[in-house]
Formats: sequence, structure tokens, C-alpha cells
Amino acid sequence: MAAKRAVVFDLDGTLLDSLPDLAGALNRSLARYSLPPLSQEKVRPMVGDGSRKLLERGYAAYGRQPSEEDFAIYMEDYEAHAADLTTLFDGIPEAVAALEKAGYGLGVCSNKPHEAAERVLKSLGIAHYFSTMIGGDQTEHRKPDPRHLGAVLKAMGVRPEDGVMVGDHRNDIATAQGLGAPSIFAAWGYGEADAPIVAQRPAELPKLVERIFARGA
Repeated sequence: MAAKRAVVFDLDGTLLDSLPDLAGALNRSLARYSLPPLSQEKVRPMVGDGSRKLLERGYAAYGRQPSEEDFAIYMEDYEAHAADLTTLFDGIPEAVAALEKAGYGLGVCSNKPHEAAERVLKSLGIAHYFSTMIGGDQTEHRKPDPRHLGAVLKAMGVRPEDGVMVGDHRNDIATAQGLGAPSIFAAWGYGEADAPIVAQRPAELPKLVERIFARGA
């Protein structure tokens, strides 16, 4: 197997500040039943386990359960508007460019559907940095199942111990731990996690990755 190293990113809350578009699609779905919109702050803790869980949690706030039709309509609507208000977190373009320049392979491991993920990354001009991206609809094993991250690293030709997972959710940290891979918690995102290595800002990522591999060298 190739003796190279990689950094694999989560999307929502890590690379992308996608909360406005996620909340917008959820609220448009709720509006079909004349339910009032949820604030972004209420939606924030609902993000991180994939689109279906987000919709279920939004409906649960009103004591409801979405149907398969609701989910299909929601997904069609979200994918059409996934890049309307979504932006990159400050410092992400520079951090990603620095990691690539340092020689690391870059990948994406996200529970977000692949088409929506690819559309957003392309619209924001950073899709070309990532050689491999496996979304939640491309695998039967999704985070926190370590096999999701394992599939990304395998496609990149990288051993688990040579791949760092960067994410803002407990699922990202658990996925890496389950695979025996190091991880960095992105503190600027939406979630919470008990993680040994934390980046407060994207600018810290290159040096943290360097330190991780220096320890394992």
C-alpha cells in the first residue's frame, strides 16, 4: 500500500458553514404543514447525523414524524439549494491549500449526500483539492461506523494510521477511533466531542497534522 499520508474532512460544520441552507430546507419542509420555522440555533444541534436524522429531529420538535414522501421532497429541495447561502469557514481555503502543499492527500468523509456535497464544494472553488469524497448515500456504512472513513482511506491508498480525520462532531471522532486513526476536533463547528486534539481555528490544522505524524514517525 502506498506510504503516503492523508487528511480527511467532514463537511457540514468543518469545511462548510452550511447551517443557513440546512435550516432553510428543513423549514420549507415544515411549512408544508403550516408549522413555524425553527431558528438556526435550534437547528444547529440537529446537524451531524445525516439528512434523514436532521429532518426527523426537526419534525420531532413539533411531535411529528416525517414520511418517506416528506424526505424525498426535502432532499430534492435541499440539493437544489445546497449552495445558496453556504460558505466556507474563515481560514479553510488557506488551511486546505497549505495541507496540499505539504504533500498530504485530501479527502472528504461526510454523511451528506454526494451530489449536494460535490455541488457545494465546486461552487465554493475547493473541490479540486479532494481526490476522494464518499457521501452518506454512497455507502451502507456511515459515520460513526468506522468503515465509512475506512472506505475513503482505502480509495486513497492510505493506511488508517496514516490518515487524520478532521470533524466537528462526536461521530467524526468516534469514526476515527473505531478505525485506529488519529483525529482533530474542529471547535469552530456545530457539534461537541471529547477529543484529545482540538483545533480552535482552521489555521491551526497544518501544524497539528504535522505534530500527529511526527509522534508516529
